[in-house]
Amino acid sequence: MVITRESRRITVSLDDEIFKMLEELSKKDGKTVSEVVRCAISNYYRITSKNIESEVIETLYDLLLEREHVIVDVGLWTAILEELNKKAEDDFWKIVGEIGREYGILLKRKGLKEVNDVLKYFESENWYRVKTISNDTYVLVLTVKAEAKILSVFLQNVFKVLEISVEIFEGWRKLIVAEKLLNDRAELVRKYLD
Repeated sequence: MVITRESRRITVSLDDEIFKMLEELSKKDGKTVSEVVRCAISNYYRITSKNIESEVIETLYDLLLEREHVIVDVGLWTAILEELNKKAEDDFWKIVGEIGREYGILLKRKGLKEVNDVLKYFESENWYRVKTISNDTYVLVLTVKAEAKILSVFLQNVFKVLEISVEIFEGWRKLIVAEKLLNDRAELVRKYLD
């Protein structure tokens, strides 16, 4: 027995650019325009019903598309980090710092200039969850406790390149990131002149 669902007809206005996209998708996938629209609405509904922000999807897309990132099981990640925290030499932490500086350059070119924006970007990589405490203080709830040192070294170097002065305090399965505020007039003048 075949069950058919009742369909309703709607009218939607599209500008030329969106209409062209719709036609391209239809031809590329060998689907009718109606099938493409139904699929798009269905996917959009699934994403929004899980409260996933479009910026997170874009960031994940960028990270995975270039194949410069991998998805790792949390148990394996914990084992790797615990071993590194016990045995890693200073050279390893220098490499982590260098990678942080490279990221700082990339984020600067992307136009990320605020502590919150940088932390949200890395939150998309599932390193931690950001909790905003105030305009200049954030708590990073880590995925695993063993991430504290590697993240601290990494983020210090990211922010150094971005010329954002922060203090990072390690807690139990969390990091506290506090933006240093300019305290005296001389420091304010120096920052302004730079």
